[in-house]
Amino acid sequence: MKLRKLVTLGGITLGALGLGMAIKSLMPQHFATFPPQDIWDEAKESTPLDISTFPAIEVSFLRCGSIAIPELVAVRGAFSLAPRVISHSAVLIRHPKATFLYDTGLSSAIFTYLADQSLFFRKTLANFQLEQSLGSHLQSRGIQQSEIETQSNNDAGASRIRSVAQRGRLDFVLLSHLHWDHVSGIPDIPTVPLRINRVEYDAAQSGLLDANNGLVRRLMGNNPIDLFDCAGPPYEGFRCSLDLFGDGSVVLVPLPGHTAGNTGMFINRSNGRIFLLGDAAWVSENYLRPATMHPFIWSAVTSDDATARQTLIELHHFARRHPEIPLIAMHDAEMQEKFMRTERQIQAAQREQGVESGYNNTD
Repeated sequence: MKLRKLVTLGGITLGALGLGMAIKSLMPQHFATFPPQDIWDEAKESTPLDISTFPAIEVSFLRCGSIAIPELVAVRGAFSLAPRVISHSAVLIRHPKATFLYDTGLSSAIFTYLADQSLFFRKTLANFQLEQSLGSHLQSRGIQQSEIETQSNNDAGASRIRSVAQRGRLDFVLLSHLHWDHVSGIPDIPTVPLRINRVEYDAAQSGLLDANNGLVRRLMGNNPIDLFDCAGPPYEGFRCSLDLFGDGSVVLVPLPGHTAGNTGMFINRSNGRIFLLGDAAWVSENYLRPATMHPFIWSAVTSDDATARQTLIELHHFARRHPEIPLIAMHDAEMQEKFMRTERQIQAAQREQGVESGYNNTD
């Protein structure tokens, strides 16, 4: 009888501990978000960027797949089961100097590549509904993957595209980072050059490329690789940068933590600015609160917890200083859809007023 009572008591204790840990994992965590003095000084001294000098640049989110998850999984401390749509997207950017992608969405053959993965992987991180492949998106927009004509020039370690872009050609892909779900569209665009942050590529050589039966390496195929370095001056409060075309219209900044070289992209256009975040966040609440995802997801996809949290804090301060600039993560379906709706409304208003928008977005 005593043994039975001890076993019962032990079971109750373990159950209580388990319940307590589960509840704790849902509770919000404190972030030290008060900015240091140098950030306040920079915010006071900075002057708004004159975007009228930049070209009109077409930006289109190409949603390839999605899954709905409870909000409390996407945002720790949300205490809501409301569905949040997590998208798998690429961004098509039509710049006067190049037509290129930021990340690649999903290829038509993605399930073939995932077939040898574990059931657990396929039912968790690789669980999504394929909606439209990258190749199908590009074909519908008249992009010819087989006709690639670029000329690269290495300038102090920063390779820049010098060719004049032609509307029907895809010049290159710039990858925010090398997780499988950001390189999964590459099989649809064989031979297109891949531009990768050198920090990211070097870190991936230590295991990421060959993890999960070499999934990332297989998805990248034999596409040529062009490494770049964010070795330029600080930009908008971020420690260094790369001016991709040398005219300030597309500027890359490091947003590390999710991976070693996760790279964000500022697109400065006469028709408005936008800041692409890669996977520095999943949804906007991650940097607005700030808050991580649920610890189960956060720990599974984050390479450096402390650095990733610091990046969220930096994005939090930037978002507060620049509410006019949309910060859009590559899995944030809500922000992507909001951006595309705004783009269509602006273009419709311009057409009514007889104003030339500078590009033709058919989305």
